[in-house]
Amino acid sequence: MKSFHIEKKYREIFSAKDIGGILLGSFILAAAIQWVLVPSNLLTGGVGGIAIILRFLTGIEIWIWYLLLNIPIFIAGYKYVSHRFVIYSLIGTAALTLFLGILKPMGWTLDDNLLSALLGGVIAGLGSGIILHSKGSTGGLDIIAVMIRRFRGYNIGQVTFASNLLVLTLSLITFNINLALFSAIAIFISSQVIDFVIYGPELNRTAMIISHNCEDITYAIINNLHRGCTTLPARGAYTGEDINIIMVTVARTQLPRLKEVVFQLDPQAFITVSETIEVYGKGFRTELSDF
Repeated sequence: MKSFHIEKKYREIFSAKDIGGILLGSFILAAAIQWVLVPSNLLTGGVGGIAIILRFLTGIEIWIWYLLLNIPIFIAGYKYVSHRFVIYSLIGTAALTLFLGILKPMGWTLDDNLLSALLGGVIAGLGSGIILHSKGSTGGLDIIAVMIRRFRGYNIGQVTFASNLLVLTLSLITFNINLALFSAIAIFISSQVIDFVIYGPELNRTAMIISHNCEDITYAIINNLHRGCTTLPARGAYTGEDINIIMVTVARTQLPRLKEVVFQLDPQAFITVSETIEVYGKGFRTELSDF
């Protein structure tokens, strides 16, 4: 039996920078809820939105409901996320609960509910995005979103928005249809800002290229586009012919030039292009920031 010698064992690193980001994001999110959304009778997403609904129904403060609702979610999520993420999420949940208790709803509101939804969504998404980028969360649906991202690969913002459909349905119990729709706008904007903060403005593209002129195309990609690429051996199912597949990841702005290079060198080439959410390595991100 072959034995394996492990030279380095991965260990999770706790950093003051991450904890500072979680505290900052929690404050921003609490400010969005208490200073923009609640005065306008609008919802944020996730457990925070459910806590707002319960506050309007019972009169019990948001932070109390937020804390109670998170207990079973933390118990369920403990098995499926890292210990660091659990600890960071406990810090985020405690910080958000504290800030929700300290920051009281302000006596002013924007006259336009649409402006309130846009402003509240941007600020809430910024706060949540900073927290998630710092490898933590504020509990609730964030933990569920991270588990789905880990096992299914969906964007956190997409999962969050889909989960919040439940919150919007519940909002019809408390609010009228107009306020529910404005809340939907706020939640959608928030989910987009979350993805923007976590992944940045530029989504990359990964291309798989099948060509009989593999050497010239790889040379052009490396020397003209200044991107690395990989050739994968393959066999055509219909022809039985041995071929190479070129795999390359480029910035979205480089995709037209990549297609120009490929089809100029081989007009019969076959290309598939897929959206790539995150890329780490030389020429792309160098910091591995995950949960």
